[in-house]
This record gives sequence, structure tokens and C-alpha cells, in this order.
Amino acid sequence: PNGGFVWFKGGPDDRYITQYIVTGIGHLKKLNAIPKEQEKTLNEIVSKAIPYLDRKLKEDYDYLIKQKISLKNNHIGYTQIQCLYMRSFFGNLAQTKGTETAYDYYFKQSKQYWLQQSRYMQGMIALSLHRSKDAKTATAIVKSLKENSLNTEEMGMYWKEFNSGYYWYQAPVESQAMMIEVFHEVANDQIAVADMKTWL
Repeated sequence: PNGGFVWFKGGPDDRYITQYIVTGIGHLKKLNAIPKEQEKTLNEIVSKAIPYLDRKLKEDYDYLIKQKISLKNNHIGYTQIQCLYMRSFFGNLAQTKGTETAYDYYFKQSKQYWLQQSRYMQGMIALSLHRSKDAKTATAIVKSLKENSLNTEEMGMYWKEFNSGYYWYQAPVESQAMMIEVFHEVANDQIAVADMKTWL
């Protein structure tokens, strides 16, 4: 009822899985892969889920204010970055009333602290900035990603970090798919995309 999705029927709403599902809907919209007969239903889901997620982002910001934590420091993590990325698929959708300050804060944090994030998160940030017309920072991130990649004829282009970890943001296949999306959309580097597909 509040716009959030649950992991299992009858369970509590969950922010991560809601962001993940709405991001999936965003991908489908971008690919024009939503059948006409399902468009209305998915639009209704998104129109409830995004305000729910905007409010969750505001809760993060409100916590920093309540605890009197210095806003100048790095306070952006995986959840906030995933939210910015998810939101970038729906750029035409206005910010939920009262959540604008929180969104702007984390957006600026992503521009300022992208270098301190994992490669996967850097990819999400590059895409969200690119879709928000910040080509300068998005291009700088792609340049850094390329400089830190490994590339061999046999293995193709990849990042050594993608071979370890078990959290959702460390999954090798999903991470590589994110990089393909980044290099295709932000840099239009089809040679790099082909090399990354070799690794995949």
C-alpha cells in the first residue's frame, strides 16, 4: 500500500528490492520493451514506488541532520547511489514534494565522492550524471574506469575487482553488464563494449 515491494508475501516493505524492481522497469522503458497492455499497470507501480523511494532517501538525509553530522563529509553509500541510478530512468518524473533537498544533497555527493566508490557504483554514478546532463563528470568517471581496466585478447576488457565478493554490488556478471551500459551510453565506445562482451 505504501508503494514498496516485499521479498515475500506478507513481509515488510523493502527499499533495496523496490529500487531493484523499479530499476528493472526503467530498463524496460528505455528499451521500449513494455507491451502496450502492461504499460498502464507498470506506470501505476512506478507512480507509487518512486515517492516511497524518495521518502526513504529523505530519511537518510534527515538522519544526518538529526544527528548533527557534518554534511561536508562523504555520506553517500550503495543504497543512495542505487536510488540516483534508478531515478535517472525517470528524469521526466518530478521529485516528490519535500524530498528535493535530500535528492540534491546526494546528487552533489555522488559528483564529489565518486572516486571513493567501487567500480560498479562509479558506473551507476556515471550513468545518473550523464542522464542529468553532467557530461563532464560522467566522462571523467568513464576515463578513470578505462584506465583501471585490464584488457587482453583472450579475456577481453574487465576489472579484477569483479572476480570477488558476494554482495549484490559485487556480482561479476551484473557488474560487467553495468560497465557495458556505461561505455555504450556515456562514451559510445563500441570497441570497449565488444571487449567487455568477450569477458562476459
